[in-house]
Amino acid sequence: MVEILEKFATKHNIIAGVCHAAPLQRARLPNPLSVVPFVSNDEKKRTEPEAHLRGVKSIIVIGAGYAQSGSEQSPASAHLSSLGINDDYHVRLRGLLKELAEELKPCGDFKYKILADSPTLDERALAHRAGLGFFGRNGLIISQKFGSRFNIGCLLTTLPLPEEFSEKNFRINHFESANQPAAKVPKTSCPPDCNLCISACPTGALQRDKNGLNAARCISYLTQKNEISPQEEKLIGQQLYGCDICQNVCPFNAPAPQAMYVNPEEWLEMSDNDFERKYGHTAMMWRGTEILRRNARIVRKNICPSYCDTD
Repeated sequence: MVEILEKFATKHNIIAGVCHAAPLQRARLPNPLSVVPFVSNDEKKRTEPEAHLRGVKSIIVIGAGYAQSGSEQSPASAHLSSLGINDDYHVRLRGLLKELAEELKPCGDFKYKILADSPTLDERALAHRAGLGFFGRNGLIISQKFGSRFNIGCLLTTLPLPEEFSEKNFRINHFESANQPAAKVPKTSCPPDCNLCISACPTGALQRDKNGLNAARCISYLTQKNEISPQEEKLIGQQLYGCDICQNVCPFNAPAPQAMYVNPEEWLEMSDNDFERKYGHTAMMWRGTEILRRNARIVRKNICPSYCDTD
């Protein structure tokens, strides 16, 4: 298994790791403030891999990096996160994990289950267990290779854990592609004096104390909610969909990419077919065009408070 994973990581320019399938510690689960409708509140499903695949013995975790391109800003610009720019990571991760499962066939007969952005098992906790990185203060996993700019996918398998992945060393046995040099990132935690992500978050969703992330105030979540209050509309600011603010200021993601800007008026004029042609390849389209147009109206009002919305 180890040799296959090493070659697979190099071939696809990803990071990968493998870990045991014991239940997750409850302490690693999001605090109650971070439980939003997109995440299951079933504790068994959130903590026990066995609840998803009977006989699971090992979990392979991969991290696929993504890019962010920029565009020119104007006074009427709205910000678009990486979710609205890059190819849908759900499709990419599932494709990679299906290919990996095929390549693992020489290891013997086994069953497997793929998780990509699962509302059940906490994939960040599994990525941490598999050695892909550490928990940053923004609640994301920070890796040596990609910083926090990568998406996580998991392959639950009934294959036994390799002997070299003991309880003591599984966190340091992970693989990185040789195509990109590793960043100078500490392996255990953020520097004690760094609060850049906390200070930059405009809604106060990030906290340094044990409460961590208040997902209900996270702009990325607010732009995906079905119903949004007038107070939450103001919190969105100029973020049209998703939010990368805490990632953009993180020194482990340096250099920070140029932001992607969009004119909200353009979104309000686009037909459903136009949205599909321009953004159909992205993960944000799962929320539907009505949510995207709603966000455009909110951002337009935030940019120009005196604007009277008659749509």
